[in-house]
Amino acid sequence: MLERSLSGGRGRVLSVFIALGVGAGLTWYFRTDIFQWLFAPAAGQLSVTGKPIYTGPTEMFSLSVGLAMKGGIVAACPILAYNVYGLFRPLLNKQQKRTIILFLWLILFFYLAGTAFAYFVLLPAGLGFLLQFGTDIATPMIRITEYMDMALAMLFWLGVVFEIPIIMLLLAKLRVVSHTRFRKVRRYVPIAALILSAIITPTPDFVNQLLVAGPIWALYEVGVFLAWMARPRAAANP
Repeated sequence: MLERSLSGGRGRVLSVFIALGVGAGLTWYFRTDIFQWLFAPAAGQLSVTGKPIYTGPTEMFSLSVGLAMKGGIVAACPILAYNVYGLFRPLLNKQQKRTIILFLWLILFFYLAGTAFAYFVLLPAGLGFLLQFGTDIATPMIRITEYMDMALAMLFWLGVVFEIPIIMLLLAKLRVVSHTRFRKVRRYVPIAALILSAIITPTPDFVNQLLVAGPIWALYEVGVFLAWMARPRAAANP
């Protein structure tokens, strides 16, 4: 069975590259709409025209190509994950297959939840503070490259942070860390959440840091619950 899966490896690799190309092509075609969607959290405060500026003749083109490549990677990742699963599927029993499928869906759900939180909550709050601070002294003229680097980094890292419960569930499933161990260290979570939020947030103000630290703390508690669910017998006799 494994040999049969390996023999189809060329087709699997090809499907990943096709997804990469299609994703990049669609991102390039709809790049204007995607840029506008990414600018929306700034609420038209990036310059006097509401749009960011660029200062080099090749800056916009390079940024567009980079965005298209990122779109291709986003499109290719689910196909890559499915193909990796398909490669090892013959070696798995029914329970293992169900567990992996569940994990893949949970990873996708929590990552999308993290990016949604960054887009609808953190970016508007952080940019609202940054772009209003000092406007009585100077007029903001934000470069598009600087804005995109910050916005895409926030979307990516908040998606990663929201995977905390899944990582905890996986560690419990693999019997690396038990739910009781997670409970013992929960007293340190608020401080760790504040430190992590200070690294992630684009502003140094305490309000925006709390906007990130609060969900991190809540996500840890969700992870403790999932870890307890992963080992109900151990939960019944802690």
